[in-house]
Amino acid sequence: MFILYQLSNDYHIMATLLENRSVSLLMSLTIFVTLQMMAGVVYGGIFTQTRITIVNKLSQALTIHCRDKSFEDGFHLLQPTAAHTLQFYRNPFAKKTLWYCTFRWTGHTKRFDIYNQKKTKCEDHSCYWLITEHGPCQVIHDYYNPECVPWN
Repeated sequence: MFILYQLSNDYHIMATLLENRSVSLLMSLTIFVTLQMMAGVVYGGIFTQTRITIVNKLSQALTIHCRDKSFEDGFHLLQPTAAHTLQFYRNPFAKKTLWYCTFRWTGHTKRFDIYNQKKTKCEDHSCYWLITEHGPCQVIHDYYNPECVPWN
């Protein structure tokens, strides 16, 4: 009888410990997510939108069409010096976010990876691109000295 009572008591203790562990784990997870969201609001954490601004530096109209694996930004016609901005959330767990654009103007069609989470450097989650005939130029620190790259 004592052995049966002892086994029943041990089971009750184990069940209580497991229940307390689950509650503790749930509370810890809730606190972690809340702190991450608060940090995102205050410091630009993992849930901050990335903003890409594309400026037409050609002497003629430019049609752009940007997309990633799941979303499409649509077609946009930019007159000379006009800009278009697209916004999206980066993948916070794996650096796999990739946005690419097709650029069309008279006699030319070019493609470029406008944002590659593994490579593209953006200041404060904002990237600024100037589109020229020779290739896109990213403004990182100085508008008058952008870093230009050839078309893909």
